[in-house]
Amino acid sequence: MLKKVIIPMVSVTGLAFLSGCTTQPTNYPSFTPAPVAQNNSTVVYQQKTDTVFTILDASSSTNAAYDGDSSGASKFDIEKQLLYRLNKTIPADISLSTGMLSFGSGHCLGWDTTKLNQEITSYSASKFQTVLDQAECASGSSPLQRAIGNSSTALDSAPGNIALVILSDGEKFPDQTLAEAKLLESKFRNRLCVYTIWVGNEYDSAGQAVLQDLSTISGCGKSFSATELNSNLAMASFVEDMLFTPTTPIVAETDLDGDGVDNEYDKCPYTPTGAKVDSEGCWSYNYVEFAFDGTAITPAYTALFYNAVYILQKNPTMTAQIEGHTDSQGSEKYNQSLSKRRAQAVKDYLVKSGINPKRLTVKGYGETRSIASNETPEGRAENRRVSFSITSR
Repeated sequence: MLKKVIIPMVSVTGLAFLSGCTTQPTNYPSFTPAPVAQNNSTVVYQQKTDTVFTILDASSSTNAAYDGDSSGASKFDIEKQLLYRLNKTIPADISLSTGMLSFGSGHCLGWDTTKLNQEITSYSASKFQTVLDQAECASGSSPLQRAIGNSSTALDSAPGNIALVILSDGEKFPDQTLAEAKLLESKFRNRLCVYTIWVGNEYDSAGQAVLQDLSTISGCGKSFSATELNSNLAMASFVEDMLFTPTTPIVAETDLDGDGVDNEYDKCPYTPTGAKVDSEGCWSYNYVEFAFDGTAITPAYTALFYNAVYILQKNPTMTAQIEGHTDSQGSEKYNQSLSKRRAQAVKDYLVKSGINPKRLTVKGYGETRSIASNETPEGRAENRRVSFSITSR
């Protein structure tokens, strides 16, 4: 006699519940950002961070209500609201790259433990918000160590100094989390600062301690709780500290172009406003690494030249000579040829970015114009650069 087999029907809602996943859209309360990095007679702000990479906790524990919010919002919602406010607060005219990765497991992350929501790309507020909105739900465990490990690969294309921002409730972090973060720090060294934001309840306090430890690994980060960033002034302070360095302004008479290098030491006293300059006050992109014996700009450094595109677009009648420089390794003749080919590679990149090729010429100086000692790795890195000389305004 055959027995009837009864297969229970599970609704889509039930599946979502079993996976610990919520798909309710996040509500973003009205937010008016406070101004950031406002120069005045006593302080001038210089940008110190070129890339902001966000790690978002999308594990099931973040579906719990956040006790610090009276509206009943989940911890996941609060994380997204904080990033919404951060995005609103970042100055609109900044030259920046951003990326985002989330961690958890289950179908909210495509049945993987991490998801690269956005690879490193040039920043725009609308693009950042679109990516944030696409992080729709949270599910599964909390494999932060894998998120940090996978960030290492994603950050290979990050230009300049990096701010790694981790938002989490800190619940059930694997034991390898700190060790993975130390590996990340050893790879990027003084280019990396780690900032953590704890979006947890009282029972998550052990996780808060781990997040605080993560922020100390690089020696330049900080740790916050969500409640500490609850006002527009607090968020502005966080963004300002993460992106800028306050300096004492130089009297206008001693720094005519306002690039932070006194006229007495400025070998390029008329650099355009906003251009990145080297220690001699010249429009220059130092520490640029090309492929060995090659001219291709590696992905980690292409975004450095967003600044050059911005300056040239801002000054549409300006023409410039792109000048390649090398360190002293290799023969002088070879270095001269290589430097010119690399300057040409930069011109090609700028032309692809929309700059009229008639505005740009190239020249290679090889190792003849060193600005630092070639006896140390740091000095050689500074000498490997691409600089710009204005030929007409």
